[in-house]
Amino acid sequence: MCLTLITSEHALEHALSAYHPALPHGAGLIMISRAYYKYFIERHACDERFVRMAQAMGMPEATRPEDFLTALTRLQEACGVADLKMSDYGITPDEFETLMRNTREVMGIMFTSDRVQMRDEEIVRIYRESYR
Repeated sequence: MCLTLITSEHALEHALSAYHPALPHGAGLIMISRAYYKYFIERHACDERFVRMAQAMGMPEATRPEDFLTALTRLQEACGVADLKMSDYGITPDEFETLMRNTREVMGIMFTSDRVQMRDEEIVRIYRESYR
């Protein structure tokens, strides 16, 4: 019996570190996290869960799903990881289509547990929004 699957955020990151093995998995997750979660927040995939997560992350006053992004950013800043950049690991924007294809082909199962299904162009957009 399967209780859960890893979210597609991990699939998106695995493509990054597959092509750039010097990139630690956690660093890649941090780099794409804001754009990734913004995607679900904009689509109201699970508003109450995002509010509760923001509250659990030190924002007891959180009332909107967008507050999760604020809490996430604050946490990344407090941990000193908010300035991680894809470009520091040799990742370039011209790779985003290839990365999207890789994540679909190799880790496509991870998209099945998402509350909103991403189109290919939305995956590329998440990479673009995350790029620095």
